[in-house]
Amino acid sequence: MTCGRLTQAEVVRATRGVCTARADQYGVNVTESARRSPRANARRGAHAPELVVEHWGGDAEMLAFESTLRPHARRSDPGERARVAAETIRGYDLDSLEITYPDGAELSADRIELVLRGPRSGRLRRRDVLFRAALGDVL
Repeated sequence: MTCGRLTQAEVVRATRGVCTARADQYGVNVTESARRSPRANARRGAHAPELVVEHWGGDAEMLAFESTLRPHARRSDPGERARVAAETIRGYDLDSLEITYPDGAELSADRIELVLRGPRSGRLRRRDVLFRAALGDVL
């Protein structure tokens, strides 16, 4: 999972089944939830998520990806962000996807719906909904 491939994402969180992945410019980690069974959890003696994969430092700069195929303005377009996120959910069979962008925008998606909210603005620091659609309509 890489951030830059998701149209300049700053932080990406994804879930599939009992696994949760988080990626940012510094690294990636994947954890497996302890939601197995009460008996299995009692035997293991822990309820905290178990770390499956962790990759930090050294090669973390490989996580950044700058595409020369798309101009900067198009990569930031709400429709393009939504399309790439929808393809990511379908392509990787994810249950949910949450993306935070450097400009403060946030995208959240599941297998049914995708919502892109703009940066916080105004006195009450609300987020405007920039894009909302059924996942199938975006593809």
